[in-house]
Amino acid sequence: MSLWDEASLPTPNKSDPGSTPTLTMPSGALWIRKYKILVTDAQDNEALNVSELHCTFEVHKRRGRGGFYAIVRIYNLTAETENKLVMEGDRLIIEAGYTTQAIQDKTDENGNEVKDKDGNTETEQVDAQYGKIFDGRIIWPSRSRESNVDYILTLMAIDGDQPLNLNFISKTVNRGLNARKTIETVSGGSEVQTPVNYISEGLSTQVFPRGKVFFGDPYRYIQETCRGNQASFYIENGSLNVTRLQDTAKDEAIVMTPENGLIGTPQQVQFGVSFKILLNPTIHLGSLIKIQGVQVDEASVTPGQQQAPLDDEWIYQAIEITHVGDTRGNDWYTEINGISRYGTGALAALLSNAGQNGNGV
Repeated sequence: MSLWDEASLPTPNKSDPGSTPTLTMPSGALWIRKYKILVTDAQDNEALNVSELHCTFEVHKRRGRGGFYAIVRIYNLTAETENKLVMEGDRLIIEAGYTTQAIQDKTDENGNEVKDKDGNTETEQVDAQYGKIFDGRIIWPSRSRESNVDYILTLMAIDGDQPLNLNFISKTVNRGLNARKTIETVSGGSEVQTPVNYISEGLSTQVFPRGKVFFGDPYRYIQETCRGNQASFYIENGSLNVTRLQDTAKDEAIVMTPENGLIGTPQQVQFGVSFKILLNPTIHLGSLIKIQGVQVDEASVTPGQQQAPLDDEWIYQAIEITHVGDTRGNDWYTEINGISRYGTGALAALLSNAGQNGNGV
């Protein structure tokens, strides 16, 4: 038994190799919020759980260096607690979503299915739309006053700050490296090692004829490799991802409708569409989302203006994500900018756009 109701998963059209299976998000009960906001010290001991306080947060995710960052505002702390956070706070972790439950197969610590005495796979209830949306290092705390009675501590944090900006490599390797091995060597051979989560299969397989010396900023070598392969990179939850806009997503397209979390009317933008959904931590860069049950507001254009067409099947790939929340307010949504899953009418322009591609290639 799977996490999602299998009856909601349409069978892909086998005669169409470009067809994309869809995944319907669970509907109902998306009104009970669930969240946890933690600030830990440099030894990763819990310094303070601020979940019970009035907090607001913005989590931004996009390709490129510094593309993953969060801003958290904590209201009306005591002077002692505020000073503790400013002096000892090192790491910020945000979990958010809803209490919606789903049933999935039960597995052991090795990922193997757990069977009952009759040989049937056991199941368990899990949070279907709740999870970690940010994990990074605090780089800048600041104090401010919003009104005569409301004082705010603002924490700015970056995911991947130390491996990208405060790292060093000194390593010599023999010939035989290609693009993939270069990235793996740099990420694993630096002073601060960075786990690799994903490297695009579309990188060049050409082998370098000579050995190479790596010395200095690891970020520079990763950037050079990405630039030569029309790729970009980012760090999410401490792990490195190297992607290309041309990569084909292998996951199902998540179906979003007004009944299961789509907010308002999607708007056509230059490279694709922009839309909001109820806060959803299962959406990541590259996720496919199918908009259903609502009309997209089409953009008006002027002569000479480039405009990507809408996708024929309303399936879009997320290239920029923003999670916004207010623990005592109305804001609790995810804003997504997406392009057609094949990059129709937008790919060439995005590859030449430093702000979208991440590395200016």
